[in-house]
Amino acid sequence: MSDRFDDKELQETMVVEIRDGDESETSDRPAKAETEEPDHALEQPDSGKKKKKRLTKLGRWFLRLVLVVSIAVAGYSGFQLYKGIKDYRDSENAYQNLARNTEGQTEETIVTDQGERHNFTKANFVALAEINPDVVGWLSLEDTVINYPIVQGSDNEYYLHHLFTKEYNNTGCIFMDVDNAKDFSDLNTVLYAHHMRNGSMFAELEGYRDQEYYDTHRELVLQTPSGNYLVEPFAGLLTDGYSDYIQIGFQDSDSFLSYVNQMRSQSTFQSDVTITAEDRILTMSTCRYDVENGRYAVFAKLTKLD
Repeated sequence: MSDRFDDKELQETMVVEIRDGDESETSDRPAKAETEEPDHALEQPDSGKKKKKRLTKLGRWFLRLVLVVSIAVAGYSGFQLYKGIKDYRDSENAYQNLARNTEGQTEETIVTDQGERHNFTKANFVALAEINPDVVGWLSLEDTVINYPIVQGSDNEYYLHHLFTKEYNNTGCIFMDVDNAKDFSDLNTVLYAHHMRNGSMFAELEGYRDQEYYDTHRELVLQTPSGNYLVEPFAGLLTDGYSDYIQIGFQDSDSFLSYVNQMRSQSTFQSDVTITAEDRILTMSTCRYDVENGRYAVFAKLTKLD
């Protein structure tokens, strides 16, 4: 019996071993399947690689576009810089030549009531009118670059971008408001000019924001075809292009003096210049860059000298 038992036990053991072997083979299949799935999954990176290539190609086109735009912007900026420098140079040369060729050789001297003397070269308005019949005057401020002719156009736009010679140039010209009388006979005559970053045109006016500057630049000289004027600043106003600080006509003497006192009360400097109802004033307006659409205006008394 023990032999049969041993045989039987041996048979069972063999069956178990055979089954284990079968199960082992069966368990190998899923393992193989798992290895096949990664093999199958290897196709994903390939498709992703192709997609990546497409994106890279698109990216290259985008970078090329950015490069082209950058070069175009840099080129335009360079051109504008060159044009700005050229405008400055052309304007400076034009006005220097104009001063040499159209100012008379006669030296004039103005002596103020305080005994101050102002020397200037008399402007030749006949020669100036031959170049540009829009000429109405010549303004100068000693020891500064302000030594320019004044014109009046048919609007308040043309001379923003044209020199006295009518050559197109962003420096422009000093020009009188189109609503003013050419002979400076209005109670308030208004002049405009650019505040150029190279210090030309009316850029010098911003010096009047400081009391010390006013104390050493108390008078300008205005020449006109009909006579000369002493120009005495009495107020400087920080404002902007949205305000109504420009006023040419007045209802009566009281409204005129109220306007004068309002400008004086907001002035950037203090002045002892007196203004009466019989006086006339000059407003010189330019831009400032510390606020959006900023303006700075200097108000001055006009006193005819001859």
